[in-house]
Amino acid sequence: MTNAETIWAALSKIGVSKVAYNPCNKLNAVMQQVPGSIDVMHITKESAGLGLCFGRSLAAKRSAMFIQNTGLGNLITELYTLQKLYQVALPIFVSWRGYYKEPIEAQVLFGQKVESLLQAVDVEYTICKSADDLVDLEQSLEDCFNNEKVKVYLLSPELWETNSADYHVFGSPNFDTVNNVTQGYDGQPTLTRKGAIEEIMQEVGDKDIVLSQIGFPSKEVYNSKDRAENFYMLGALGAATEVGIGLAMEVPDRHIYVIDGDGAFFFNPNQLFDLATYKPANLTVICLDNGSWGSTGNQPTLSSSGMNLSAFASALGIDRKGMTDSTKELAQLIADKPLFLHYLIQAGNDKQRVEIPLKALEIKQRFMESLSN
Repeated sequence: MTNAETIWAALSKIGVSKVAYNPCNKLNAVMQQVPGSIDVMHITKESAGLGLCFGRSLAAKRSAMFIQNTGLGNLITELYTLQKLYQVALPIFVSWRGYYKEPIEAQVLFGQKVESLLQAVDVEYTICKSADDLVDLEQSLEDCFNNEKVKVYLLSPELWETNSADYHVFGSPNFDTVNNVTQGYDGQPTLTRKGAIEEIMQEVGDKDIVLSQIGFPSKEVYNSKDRAENFYMLGALGAATEVGIGLAMEVPDRHIYVIDGDGAFFFNPNQLFDLATYKPANLTVICLDNGSWGSTGNQPTLSSSGMNLSAFASALGIDRKGMTDSTKELAQLIADKPLFLHYLIQAGNDKQRVEIPLKALEIKQRFMESLSN
């Protein structure tokens, strides 16, 4: 059995059914051997992969990631405010660039600091240089999940020794014609986010799932209608929709509403790319657009200076969508369950209600129990 086959055999045996992957030529040898029992989620950003994997974990599914070591710098915030905060397991296989026969100076500079970085952020890691380092991989992975922790496996190029050809068919530009005429807006919204969330929660079904963005969106959802089927994000700005996508693909019998905001999409537009790519039929992302960074003092976002997120969604091929500032139309759009609902609201936060009193583990545990009922 090759080293690559050993890795996939271990992942298969402990029940990993999907992996998130961001390309690195030092991973080609292992990605050539992906078994038919494991699906690959091709990600555009490492932190997006964490969100997708986290969403799957809420449905009690096991995931892993394959990334380049420089990508570790792109996911530290999400790692802490998703996997580590909610105590969710994730093995991350990392191509250790800059460590062995590395010709690129920038990779050497970063590669020399990888161990120090992992130690600094309190992430356990194992160095894999040869077949001997993979002997106990299955047990190590099982321990990772049983103990609900993140663990990095640093894969030295010594495992493969030679660069392999790309494991997939080469890419080539291929996309549809886009005729994008999207309605603009210069009106005056009638509701603040608090009022909009109260309207949304009245329309949500008893078995429907609500997943809310960090800060005031989650606090206002909690104060409007706390329920076990709500999942409150306590960190990771720009990850709520990624989590919703990952979860929706694993619970097709439940409809999921993600309550998000314009700032989160400007902060991480990769969310819209993934929404357009996966398009779960049971997912509705509600972008409450107040043209402001609501949780940091209502400073203007790009939405206040002409950036139309509905037009962006249209350009990406998201055709199940709607835009309105009308309460009546909001109710109808929620009933229609579009993929992207752009609801225009006034700036302003509800500062009179209580903070969410639940700890991250309490939120996760009661939510996962509600899914199993």
